[in-house]
Amino acid sequence: MRNIVGALAFILGLALGMVGGAALLAYAYQAAGLYPPDDATIKFIARERGWLRDDV
Repeated sequence: MRNIVGALAFILGLALGMVGGAALLAYAYQAAGLYPPDDATIKFIARERGWLRDDV
């Protein structure tokens, strides 16, 4: 019984650690501006630079 509780605690800690680590990594990427721009940002930049015509 003690082994089962230990194994479940290990699995729970592993899952929480992975989720927390992923959240921390995502926050770090966002804070550093490393996420790729979304579609609206790409279209805005293209319009500003004259690469995208609105009449098409």
